[in-house]
Amino acid sequence: MVKVADLSISSSDLSAICAKVRFGNSSEDEIDYFSSIAWSVICEPGDAFAGQLISTFGAARALSLELARTAAARYVSLFAQAGSDWAEMQKFGRFERTLADARERWSPRFSMAKVASAVNTIAALGGWFVTETSEFWPNALLDLENHAPRGLWGIGTPNFDIGRAISVVGSRVSTAYGEYATGELVGPMASRGFSIISGGAYGIDAQAHRATLALGGKTIAVMAGGLDRLYPSGNRELFNEIASKGLLLSEMPPGAEPTKWRFLQRNRLIAALGQAIILVEANARSGAVSTANRGVDLGRPIGAVPGPINAPGSDGCHQLIRGQKAELITCADDILELLGENSTTMPAEVSGLGALETRVLDVIGLTGADFNRIRSEGGLTAAEAEIGIAGLSLLGYIERDSSGWRRSL
Repeated sequence: MVKVADLSISSSDLSAICAKVRFGNSSEDEIDYFSSIAWSVICEPGDAFAGQLISTFGAARALSLELARTAAARYVSLFAQAGSDWAEMQKFGRFERTLADARERWSPRFSMAKVASAVNTIAALGGWFVTETSEFWPNALLDLENHAPRGLWGIGTPNFDIGRAISVVGSRVSTAYGEYATGELVGPMASRGFSIISGGAYGIDAQAHRATLALGGKTIAVMAGGLDRLYPSGNRELFNEIASKGLLLSEMPPGAEPTKWRFLQRNRLIAALGQAIILVEANARSGAVSTANRGVDLGRPIGAVPGPINAPGSDGCHQLIRGQKAELITCADDILELLGENSTTMPAEVSGLGALETRVLDVIGLTGADFNRIRSEGGLTAAEAEIGIAGLSLLGYIERDSSGWRRSL
């Protein structure tokens, strides 16, 4: 049993740190929760060696063992006591050397001041920190095993239910064609209730987020650095909107810069969070293709949108399709087929509606609306609103709820 004293911090300080960023119900006790925060500050993304220690001993005991600078020889017996297969550690090479290298990487960050600074910064931004024991933890990340993050720092609605989700990625230097294709794919999927996950970059990422927000859908931006270092800065307005209506997530603590390595590691989170990964305009050596390859390793279905045959910005998509790593995607129904779902026509894409029905449906959106809002935002008389509502109800596109009207899924 790990005690607070084993972590070189007082009980009052530990409780104060946890209280600033803890949200929701969790079966994890305060010592374990604090230890997960500490490991998040200490480790670089995807540190499988740290992941192995934590999965074997738990976050708190692994942290106390490292604070005590436990000898490599002692670890051998501790692994046996924990019922862990010592052979599992041999995949990292000679244990003594691996442990020494890890400690060299970790030592500059073994600072309670750094942990407190990260917590204070995210708290000032209205953010929080969750671990895999939280009711809000995305279970899809468990597929990353020892490469899973120690926790997630977030800004936005903490009880945001990611639910069904697809990841949409592509070129930062997008064309009008790519942005159009992104909107055409994302709109129907968001209307169907899918969360749209991307990386917040210029180009296709930003278009995926914006198209989802415009429909009142759920979108998540997974960042490569700390959430006080949002990149690119030119998307600040977009990030603010995502924070207020969706989620900003990062495994990196506040203060961490978005480096090239962290971008590449961030891609594994985007790949894991989506039930499928859709590429729009990606060159052969792009981060989007890296994300797709991560998805292949995780067993996620991959879809790619074809581009003009003379467009190098779509080479990555074409190569994935040609290599049978990705299915060709031309419409939202193709994505549903990729997921094994019924590809019947979606309410958002209904053709043949009258003007009144279309205006009413636009106001109802994904979040629903009461009668007064339908009238005012739709610019309709009471009689016109009633006709539009009646028509949509008969067609089965909307249904009544306690607050008004909402789309039928």
